[in-house]
Amino acid sequence: MERSPIARINLSDEGCLLIGEGGVIVDDVCTSADSTVELVGAELVGEEAGGRLADERVTQLIEALRVLSIPELSIRQVDVIDLSSVVLSDASGLRVVLGAIESHVQRVEALVALSRSIDLTMYSSIDLRLEGEATLVTW
Repeated sequence: MERSPIARINLSDEGCLLIGEGGVIVDDVCTSADSTVELVGAELVGEEAGGRLADERVTQLIEALRVLSIPELSIRQVDVIDLSSVVLSDASGLRVVLGAIESHVQRVEALVALSRSIDLTMYSSIDLRLEGEATLVTW
């Protein structure tokens, strides 16, 4: 089964791993680095093709971001170093604090709904940690 790359992990030795659908490592050469989101802080089970992301919730998050895409945002980085406070960063510098990994799907859906209501490019940060509320900070 061929898997399309959906994320990448930059390694400390300047190497890179491409993560495909299902959280599986598909390559150790990042030829499509510009078209994939950088995943920071994700733990791995193995560091070669066939290895995978250790936490299924991280896999579900990057897949949800791909499926529930937000045309106004070009998400370049997903920071999962602290799973109680996941942070998305887009190409313009916007930071979106999703909060705990356990509720990532609802928070990504809230971000999609928010993008239909307001111009996200007007803000430098959006905090979605509070259920049903968003804190928006302008540039």
